[in-house]
Amino acid sequence: MATTEDFVAFSKIKLISPEGYASPGNVIQVGNEFVLCYQQYRNFPHTICLARSCDLYHWSAPEVVFNTGNDNKWNIDRRVIDPYLVAWENKYYCYYTGSTRWGRPAGHNLIGVAGSDDLKNWHDLTPLKPAIGVDFDWEKPDGNENNCVIRKDKRWFMLYSASLVNQKIAWAISENLIHWKKGGLCDVPIMDASVGHFGAPFVIEGLSGDGIWHMIYQGQDANKRMSFILLESKDLIHWR
Repeated sequence: MATTEDFVAFSKIKLISPEGYASPGNVIQVGNEFVLCYQQYRNFPHTICLARSCDLYHWSAPEVVFNTGNDNKWNIDRRVIDPYLVAWENKYYCYYTGSTRWGRPAGHNLIGVAGSDDLKNWHDLTPLKPAIGVDFDWEKPDGNENNCVIRKDKRWFMLYSASLVNQKIAWAISENLIHWKKGGLCDVPIMDASVGHFGAPFVIEGLSGDGIWHMIYQGQDANKRMSFILLESKDLIHWR
């Protein structure tokens, strides 16, 4: 983790997890504590973990909380990564990425969602088919991952990485957090820092009070160097 007051200067980086954990999704506040989700990526199968904190600086050891079971018909690799948490109407939702491509020459990453009443006991809400599958050319050849979900205009709005090797950022909308209608690719300017590809969007809520949304995402330049980039938008689709 690092802290900043202006998104220009950042504090020294501090490690908050053991080695082998990655892809933090987001932090939600539950009562007097904060809950952070990320993935266990050191050992197979990869799993979703939660860590807890009272101050955002000191975090508990990761607790494995979810992987799909035998009732899931599409996550044939039986691993889950890239979590994102949503709290809504006394229930918690965890978006995750499953796959059909681990150790194979071809396949897809696909996005599902699990539900919980207590952040400890989770059940798969999308066992028969993913919430975000592969339906369009811009999601090919290898699928979708890295999503974030926010509330906007009395419905839910998702941004996600569309395709892996040809990665861009796409959007979808939902009324119930489970069934999603895809809207297409977001209008994101390509710059030197993202000429290779870009994705893994995260929308920062509350940074501005004037109807402007802010997004941090990662880009890869021509030399395969990765950077974080900050853009703003009035509609979550067109970014500058």
